[in-house]
Amino acid sequence: MGKFILDGQEIEFKPGQTIIEAAKEVGVEIPHFCWHPSLSVSGNCRVCLVEIEKMPKLSIACATVAADGMVVHSNSDKALSARNAVMEFLLINHPLDCPICDEAGECKLQDYAYSHSVGESRFVENKNLKDKRVSFGPYVMFDGDRCISCSRCIRFCDEIAGETELTFVKRGDRVTIQTFPGKELDNPYSLNVVDICPVGALTSKDFRFKARVWDMSHTNTICTGCSRGCNTEMWVRSNEVLRLVPRFNDDVNDYWMCDHGRVNTFKFVNAEDRVDGPHLRREGKLTKVDWDEAKEKAASELKIFEHSEVAFVGSAFGTVEDNYMLKKFAKQVAGTKNTDFPSHLRPGTGDKLLITED
Repeated sequence: MGKFILDGQEIEFKPGQTIIEAAKEVGVEIPHFCWHPSLSVSGNCRVCLVEIEKMPKLSIACATVAADGMVVHSNSDKALSARNAVMEFLLINHPLDCPICDEAGECKLQDYAYSHSVGESRFVENKNLKDKRVSFGPYVMFDGDRCISCSRCIRFCDEIAGETELTFVKRGDRVTIQTFPGKELDNPYSLNVVDICPVGALTSKDFRFKARVWDMSHTNTICTGCSRGCNTEMWVRSNEVLRLVPRFNDDVNDYWMCDHGRVNTFKFVNAEDRVDGPHLRREGKLTKVDWDEAKEKAASELKIFEHSEVAFVGSAFGTVEDNYMLKKFAKQVAGTKNTDFPSHLRPGTGDKLLITED
């Protein structure tokens, strides 16, 4: 492995790695918008400009392959001046939507505006106004004023989802994103474009205006939508689940998850008719009881039947461990081999990316 110097720190890199990739592996973040580790390099945001000794011009860290002995400065006066200029350019037509934007609190543009911006606009002309509240499909809303033309969403659809549904139209400061004529953004993974959008241009219709990120807490969990078991984060406010987002796991789901798992699998948790504990039917009505009473009643009812007359039905939404314990309980305690669980995916609904049949 070769080595190069980044801001005084020695960093090892693998052959073919770019400067930004090698830096990320050791926990050093070079500011960027358009670069994403699982997408191709576009190099169009120019925020990752760095100064490399013995090179005549600034280079973009996302497309410059690291070389042994290279000395790189990401925070030199020259690099910071260029980054500040790029940020000023990006903010010229950007609206002051932070107080109402769903991305506020986890927005890269917001973060970099604090750390790499002059803090005061010199722009006195009227801002360009673009289409707002454009429905791209069943789940995604687009706000053209906020878009910084990073092309992440376009590359995701082309390269990951395998559906060419988005493209740039117009040029210069009028450029915007549209769906192709007669098409919607409706591939099974469309909501991933909301996750990778570095600003608030693409938002989820399901989560839109529901909460601010700093009002929520999040817990690492697993999606139960299919047997893939995508790693996710569950975001909660006041004991109500508001959204699921993918959590990176290179061996399972990379940075992605499907729309069905994201939107539908947690709705029952918030449902008013959700069973929230053991109940007994008394005089035709279900009455909530404690676990001891429920277990005693269940045991007495089971004794009435022969072992062969008893069956246990598990759930495909449960973990492997849960269903294993149910089967073990049925065999060792109830003395029956009658166990099963219904599939929650129709045969043939799996795909080549993440959705996996039971």
